[in-house]
Amino acid sequence: MTDGETDQGFFHDGLYTKTINEIGTLRRKLPEAAVASLAREVIRRLSDHPIVGSVKIEIPTDSAIDDLAEALMTPDVSAGLLFVERIRAQGVSVETVYVAYLAEAAKTLGRWWDEDRVTFVDVTIAIGHVYAIMRSLRPSFYSDSIRPPTKSALFAMVPGDDHSLGVEMAADLFRKNNWDIALQVGLSHDALVDYITASRHDIIGISAGSERSIVPLAKLIVALRISVPKTSILVCGNLMNIAPDVVELMGVDAMPILVVDALSEADRLWANRNESKG
Repeated sequence: MTDGETDQGFFHDGLYTKTINEIGTLRRKLPEAAVASLAREVIRRLSDHPIVGSVKIEIPTDSAIDDLAEALMTPDVSAGLLFVERIRAQGVSVETVYVAYLAEAAKTLGRWWDEDRVTFVDVTIAIGHVYAIMRSLRPSFYSDSIRPPTKSALFAMVPGDDHSLGVEMAADLFRKNNWDIALQVGLSHDALVDYITASRHDIIGISAGSERSIVPLAKLIVALRISVPKTSILVCGNLMNIAPDVVELMGVDAMPILVVDALSEADRLWANRNESKG
């Protein structure tokens, strides 16, 4: 997709509204330090998005970025979205929205935060809006990969978890059912995000074992939604028994409790994804 193209399906309004609601509830459930960490992760990942440096774009004026940042900070959930819809109507591409607008606005918000020009509440509201807009662009990233000949996925543990038996057993079960499974355990947050981004898998299975996994899991999902927006994310493990309501707020695509349920959910995600690719 290049600058000047237009498409009626640029935004998924239902996904935007759903994400805004999920973020608002999740923000109320997590400690302030965790919310700040997630906001920082959004800023960092947008700034380092793989698109950056890979496309030629015309950077907007500083005043335009400031206007977008101001719009994103308003409690009105539609202000930032309307700004982006307006520039999209002028022919701005998905890549330019990411690199020249959302990423630059996120960096501006981060700088204002560091300079104490805006409050913690201002920034977390704005970054929540940035993330929701980014998530609503997800359908625009479908159908750009080649369909693999066999069902495949990447399984990993939440960084910091130290019990790999469950995810190893799941990988074995999937392999017995004709899935090609890549397994990664013990990686740090950044190393895992980098590995997943480079692997280009369509489905990521994440094992989360305990309540202490909640914040690292949320941070990982935020990073993946920005770095690999087209990827379907399946979360399983004991955390589904402990805090399923919190995990659901993270906007995952499936959250089975049992390994056999994970297999059927992965089959569903695979079928849905390949239907969308035509």
